[in-house]
Amino acid sequence: MTGRLGSRFADLRLGTGEPFTVVYGPGVDDTFVGTDYRERNLDAALWHLLRARSCRYVAFSSQRRPLYFLDPESEARSRPSARARPDTPARPGADARGPELMRHPKLRGPLGRRVVHPPARERNDVPAEGRDSALAADRNGSTAEPGPPRALSDPFTVMTLTGYLADPPHRTAVVFTEVEGTLRHNDATRPLNTFFSDWARNGDYDHPVVLVFARPTFDACLEYVESLHGYPGLAARLRRQATPSVRVGHPDEAELHRLVQRLRLLHGLRIGDWRELDGVVRAMAAQPLTVKNWRSNLLSLGDVPLSGRELTERGWLPRSGRDTRPAREQLADLEGLEPVTAHLERLRKRVAAEHLLSRAGLGKEAEKASPHLLFAGSPGTGKTTVARLVGEMYRELGVLTRGHLVETRLDDLVAGYVGQTADRANSMVDQAVGGVLFIDEVHGAGDDGASYLPEVVRTLLTRMENDRDRLVVIAAGYPGNIDEFLASDDGLRRRFGERVVFPDYPPRVLHTILLRHLSARGLRWDETMNGQLLHVVTELHATRSPDFGNAGTMRNLSEEIFTEWAVRVGEEIEQPLTVEDLPEGCRALLPRPVPEHGDRPSALEGMVGLGAVRDALKQLGNRIRLRQARGKSLPAPPNLLFVGPPGTGKTTVARAVGEMFHTLGLLRKGHVVEATRADLVAEYVGQTAPRLRAAVHEALDGVLFIDEAYSLAAGSGIQGADFGKEAVDTLVREMEHWNDRLVVIAAGYPREMDAFLSSNSGLASRFTERVEFPPYSVAELVEVLRRRAAADGYVLTPEAAERAGQWFDRRRADPARFGNAREARGLLAAMESRLAERVLAAGSTADHSTFVADDVPSPGE
Repeated sequence: MTGRLGSRFADLRLGTGEPFTVVYGPGVDDTFVGTDYRERNLDAALWHLLRARSCRYVAFSSQRRPLYFLDPESEARSRPSARARPDTPARPGADARGPELMRHPKLRGPLGRRVVHPPARERNDVPAEGRDSALAADRNGSTAEPGPPRALSDPFTVMTLTGYLADPPHRTAVVFTEVEGTLRHNDATRPLNTFFSDWARNGDYDHPVVLVFARPTFDACLEYVESLHGYPGLAARLRRQATPSVRVGHPDEAELHRLVQRLRLLHGLRIGDWRELDGVVRAMAAQPLTVKNWRSNLLSLGDVPLSGRELTERGWLPRSGRDTRPAREQLADLEGLEPVTAHLERLRKRVAAEHLLSRAGLGKEAEKASPHLLFAGSPGTGKTTVARLVGEMYRELGVLTRGHLVETRLDDLVAGYVGQTADRANSMVDQAVGGVLFIDEVHGAGDDGASYLPEVVRTLLTRMENDRDRLVVIAAGYPGNIDEFLASDDGLRRRFGERVVFPDYPPRVLHTILLRHLSARGLRWDETMNGQLLHVVTELHATRSPDFGNAGTMRNLSEEIFTEWAVRVGEEIEQPLTVEDLPEGCRALLPRPVPEHGDRPSALEGMVGLGAVRDALKQLGNRIRLRQARGKSLPAPPNLLFVGPPGTGKTTVARAVGEMFHTLGLLRKGHVVEATRADLVAEYVGQTAPRLRAAVHEALDGVLFIDEAYSLAAGSGIQGADFGKEAVDTLVREMEHWNDRLVVIAAGYPREMDAFLSSNSGLASRFTERVEFPPYSVAELVEVLRRRAAADGYVLTPEAAERAGQWFDRRRADPARFGNAREARGLLAAMESRLAERVLAAGSTADHSTFVADDVPSPGE
């Protein structure tokens, strides 16, 4: 019988050990076109379903019609058997001449158990065959429903229904339709609450009691009952009731096909192109409209043939609904997503093969693969578009009834209070039943003990398993976040069957997207400008960060270009785009002439000492220049080890290396990000790797300078938690992944840096250049002091310089504590203090700008 009525009743479960069957959803006010092409309302559909499940008697009740029936046998049971129906044998012991009494001893009315019949003209005794024909829809799709003989009072209705369920001779059902009105406007709230409470405690659950709510979700039904405050027993039972609840959704493709054929035969609906019809109905099924909506829409076409174009023009299908081709054809046309479409085509063929085998009676005992998917990729790579097409593909394969898409984010499913999160997640899943629940920006649960994310995951796992035959869940996010999400619960890896990787769009696709946005704004450009735009897009792609927005970035860029163009041209809107209309950051990405002398950074030319460093960098620059001269492709920028004591200029040289590599074309930015162990190693498990990756991403296309890098390899000092090793392992992986966009310079003492390289087998092979920073000589330190003093407007007498040399020589005796060039900064500050004291004592005639020997502290100070 369920098959006869269509797929929207496939989940109706009765007699499962629960007192109430809750029916809800957007379809409860709809009509239903069954496989017999008859159109029924919900009352008629429920009557057929209950009768098919051996319910001999079915009573209906609503606020508008307190008691009514759809068949004579059910109606007769609510009346006395002896006098109400002559064809029914008299009750044993009844006096034919005496007053008629109510069938059930518990029933009472204004005259006790006495029955008062309405006049004959109010009787509505319809023969069974006539009543059955009344259940069939007429040409307008309406269904005849007999009313009660007369309006009953609310207390009497409750008494009648109580008696109806009291020891019935056969299986009996009671259906409360429009239950919201019954609960809110009932004059017998206490008796009705008692009826529900007593039935929940003592009822025979083999007799179904069906509650029909015009609410979108089960949680909304429960919230409504609780908001009335008059039915605590019913609310409490519904809250702890596990099953059954039935959601009646929108019509699927098969039902809409039956509707179209019904309207064609009964009302002359014209079909524009039969070859297009499957695609048009497929697009109709993806819309959240009822059969009533579509019947009204299609009948309003009149003599206009049904077509996708016509439905779109009338606003019944979205503009994207113009494409009524099968999902596989739409997927094949997506540019830049060839790996994704290939993956999904393999998946489609597998699911299709499973269906064919099942139809042939084979493979029924095999466990079906999970339909749920993971989408891993950056923003703007078409994940939402593909998710929508996956829904259509699964609908075409018969896996889903509607294939519609419900979008949400993982954080949006989390509520602020205990117990609300599961309700919110269940509500969202209810909306997606029959289609795809697309959860974007998934991530791990983190270390926040107050997070309710695990509750979301548990709820999803339950629904993904229980509803796997009518729901597909697609979780999307960055690849790293996807892994963290899966690690948050062991059950997630089992539920998600396939991981689909979305690569970033290549430059040609990004260029096409950008031109499409610019053209939509009415802008024009010539071939030269087209080439400039392609170069900018190519550079943006080459320098992209992990959170690169792909299509979204192109949309934002088009808006920036349009703004620059509008400011430049004013009212002269016929002017085409030029390079001037590019944002400043994009103009910096345009080709620049290769410098004639890019062998070493100019910033090193004026530095004291560092001869060996300059020579090493000059040799490195010469090798790169040679490759350029020979027309060879540039190598990946090398990672460097800066080995030497502190204060020898390693940080300054690291900045100069970034500048040199940028000039030579090895790095597109050349900026320097400085970091130490404190910046990269966290104090808690799981935080070190993300912290180090964030530093690497900040340094992309430039230099990550790690001072005292050997400290990374040191343990944390916490037993069982070696976060330093995690940092080194992560660094090696990131250096390999970003080898063409990142220079890592690790600096430290010679012996300690050797130990650092041995801490991980991959480090030595990744640091290909070693630059030695020897300690400064005394003469070089005096020169550093002289230059620092000159920068502040001071000069040193020869005697002061000689004494400063003695001071440096004495300090060098303790190499472990000697800071090389940093010592000059401290000495200059001490000399300024002595000069100030001397000048103040001498008065205004003293020289304020010359350091003499007495201004230099003695070597022991």
